[in-house]
Amino acid sequence: MQHNSIKAIFYALLLSVCSQASSQDSDGLDTPVQSNNQQVYQFEILSEVGYTDENGRRIIDVIEGYQVNLALAVETDQGQPVIGLEAVFTLSGSSFLIAPGQLASRTSTDESGILEFGIMAGRKGMDELTVSFGANKALVYLNIIGLSRNNFPVGPTQEVDLSWPELMQTKLDFVDGDLEISFPKRVQERQGERVKIWGFMMPLNADLQQKHFLVTSSPPHCFFDIPGGPAGVVEVFADQGVEASWEPVLLQGTLALISDGSAGVIYQLKQAVLIEH
Repeated sequence: MQHNSIKAIFYALLLSVCSQASSQDSDGLDTPVQSNNQQVYQFEILSEVGYTDENGRRIIDVIEGYQVNLALAVETDQGQPVIGLEAVFTLSGSSFLIAPGQLASRTSTDESGILEFGIMAGRKGMDELTVSFGANKALVYLNIIGLSRNNFPVGPTQEVDLSWPELMQTKLDFVDGDLEISFPKRVQERQGERVKIWGFMMPLNADLQQKHFLVTSSPPHCFFDIPGGPAGVVEVFADQGVEASWEPVLLQGTLALISDGSAGVIYQLKQAVLIEH
């Protein structure tokens, strides 16, 4: 009887030690390790959507002018997250990279081994994105779907003074917690001038005649998700009002650049009027 009691105590102690060791191992897996460009990691681009085609390529479908948010996930072979990794992004095609530091203040992987970035889809076609660090590389293809395929109307691109690809070249970066905005030279040159811009109307009230509204680079699909991001939307002030429409509108007004981002937008069009076309 005493032998059985001793045996039970022994097994209890053994289970306790094993449990503590397992807990320590688990805790160790959660401990981030500093990045090292000589190491090979588990290196993956994450997205909410995507699939693998018959050629083994990772494909992400996105509509022209829309933004897709992505993330780089980096771990060691043992599953430990890699912190402080600053990756190199190479994007071929007509799309624009929303680099780390523009979506959030981080420019390197966090304690979870995650680095967020985004892509603003360009023209219809297949663009290629490569993210690399030392010998590590991750590759995805962006299948950009034309607006016409979804029966979306296309705006009068030949009549504008500033196109959406030009407007979207503006860079937004977080520096020491503050947002810094860098407008391209061509956009800066039109500051304070009367310019023509086309876009899809996003009303801000229920009035038929809109005096204060937004225009976006592509058709809005959700009021809380403005397509194109900050550089893909213009705040419009029209004294005479513009009739609400699902069709793209061609507007002329005075361009104002908001360099501090405090208004929640970076472009405004004042004294705007509708141009019939």
